[in-house]
Amino acid sequence: MEQRLKNVRQVFLDMDGTIYHGSRLYPTTIPFLNFLKSRGIGYKFLSNNSSFSTAEYVAKLGRLGIEAAADEFYISTDYCIDYIKANHPEVKKLFIMGMESIFPAFEAAGFQVTDSAPDAVIVAFDRTLTYEKLCKTAYFIKQGIPAFATHPDVFCPTDQPTFLVDCGAFTACLEAATRCKITVLGKPDPGFLRAAAARCGVMPENTLMAGDRLSTDIRLGINAGSVTCRLTGPGADLTPCEGVTPDFTVNDLGELQAIWEKL
Repeated sequence: MEQRLKNVRQVFLDMDGTIYHGSRLYPTTIPFLNFLKSRGIGYKFLSNNSSFSTAEYVAKLGRLGIEAAADEFYISTDYCIDYIKANHPEVKKLFIMGMESIFPAFEAAGFQVTDSAPDAVIVAFDRTLTYEKLCKTAYFIKQGIPAFATHPDVFCPTDQPTFLVDCGAFTACLEAATRCKITVLGKPDPGFLRAAAARCGVMPENTLMAGDRLSTDIRLGINAGSVTCRLTGPGADLTPCEGVTPDFTVNDLGELQAIWEKL
């Protein structure tokens, strides 16, 4: 495993619970990113959270003190676009149950966002969800229109006194109501990491996936053949997941850096 770590040329980083928690940047994050730069190792931020656009993520990391470019992110919205274009080229018109801030990404990829007669339905993490919108989404799905969920997370981590119901819970609701199956993308679908690796020009076996969630981050890396590292510090999701064992388990990115520096 140490030899595999030596061969890593690209690191994929989950965000909340890995590089920050809520509005607090972990103190080991920037030193770790600088360490990767000093070794000539690339990094990209991978997130299932489809309620923010890439531009919003760039702005958020900027507020936390990380200067990041748009091409340093690959989020579930990006993978959803890539997946549909590769596997369903007939789809041109989309109804999106999601934040309007993600609509431009689909439009830039050549899709038309519509409220009527869509070719496919997108279910995303929608923090503006209304009952009317939920019912309209269910109506289209019940008509036999194929549906794609951006990711399976049932809740989104937060450092605020609330509980954020996420895309996976919306998907379960819609499937129960319509008795129709929705294609679920995002982590831990291995295609997510493979597509991100292809964009970086590296093979999955020469990448490392770092994150706190066993069921998504670590399972993603295992499914795609990447080296995996789980973070277990403050703010991490410590929910167990049977049969999922990371290659490395550390408290924070500083500990991973210390292991790497000794090789």
